[in-house]
Amino acid sequence: MTKSLLDADWLRKLTLYKKIFVGFSGGLDSTVLLHSLAIHPSLHNQLTAVHIHHGISPNAVAWQQQCQQFCKEYKIPFITQQVEFERHANIEDQARKARYQAFANLLTREDCLLLGHHLDDQAETLLLQLCRGAGIDGLAAMQAIKTFAQGDLLRPFLQYSRKILEDYALDQQLKWIDDESNLNTDFSRNYLRHQVLPLLEQRWPAVINNLVRTTHHCQQAQANLDDLAKIDCPVLNQCSMMLPLSQLKSLSHARLSNVLRVWLKVNKIKLPNTLIFNRVISEVIEAKEDAKPQVVWKEGCVRRYRQVLYLSNNEPPVFFQSQRWISFPQTLIINGLIRLQVKKTNKGLVLPDSAQIEIRFRQGGELFHWHGQTKHLKKLFQEWHIPPWQRDSIPLLYVNRQFAAVIGYAISDLFYGETDLNSYQLSMEPNSP
Repeated sequence: MTKSLLDADWLRKLTLYKKIFVGFSGGLDSTVLLHSLAIHPSLHNQLTAVHIHHGISPNAVAWQQQCQQFCKEYKIPFITQQVEFERHANIEDQARKARYQAFANLLTREDCLLLGHHLDDQAETLLLQLCRGAGIDGLAAMQAIKTFAQGDLLRPFLQYSRKILEDYALDQQLKWIDDESNLNTDFSRNYLRHQVLPLLEQRWPAVINNLVRTTHHCQQAQANLDDLAKIDCPVLNQCSMMLPLSQLKSLSHARLSNVLRVWLKVNKIKLPNTLIFNRVISEVIEAKEDAKPQVVWKEGCVRRYRQVLYLSNNEPPVFFQSQRWISFPQTLIINGLIRLQVKKTNKGLVLPDSAQIEIRFRQGGELFHWHGQTKHLKKLFQEWHIPPWQRDSIPLLYVNRQFAAVIGYAISDLFYGETDLNSYQLSMEPNSP
């Protein structure tokens, strides 16, 4: 029987997933990975090979056909994802982003993606990150297991050199694709692979293993820094887009930067460069009391309101329009972003017969009857400490054209009652894909 490169621990981990997607370019690494999985019959019902068609090489169609034939031989489901991206100077990075986005679109919470990165790839990644001036996160390079999109990303071959994978492929008489672009030293990774690492190996024969050992040290240091951030700021133990400044005031600049780094990471927002981190501290955290500060970068935005930091994706503003809630009390999803939910209770929103229910959003000048008083909605938003930039996206419930509820916050006195399970409680939450 063929000896697999996947040990018992990896095989046990893989049984935890509903679907196992395998990135399959047809190159040496992914061919060995897919073969190592295919020889385990217990995994067959979980496996799907995913081939990304970049459309860059004139051989792309032939490569796809070769991958398809391999999967046919081993009875593995095969899908192709064709990606499009801008073909400008940094085509290497653009192709990578498009490839990972295609993978991400496939995963659910019960799935994983397997990639065939190996020891030599890890050493190259460390050198690339060093050349970019990366911090500990970058120098930790690739992790064997990490969360990715809705599922997990696994790299079971990081302990093996390319030579071991090649020996396996030759022993099993596997055919693989040699992408001609891998010889193009205009690409940074190829330059390191073909020009830099061979020179380093001449001087230090164990350099690849030593570089990978450094990534392990950095991964441990990174884990320690993550733990320190959660000690300094306990709110980081939960995923929250808000960070109270009261927990940050006494921290040194370095520890404050560390807290911000972990805060962005747990919220899955790509870390900005050091300059942006310093701006968040000087322009937002240390801004005057009456300021309305914010720092925006490509992937994110940090604001401050009432001594709380707010984190958000840097996305174009969404303009919400009024809509009828014909299916009430069934769940309503607005613009694919907000999920409104209803449950019956013994106190809450009470509806008249033949109620026409509508969701609107703030236009300005709204009056709301609440706790025996009539107040402007703007004033209530201030009392409820709702940041100004969030106010226009809070759903307002109208019943027969009367303002009945601010969903997630309050029900008008005109529509509030305590009955025997004939009233409703309304809630809202982000709509997860």
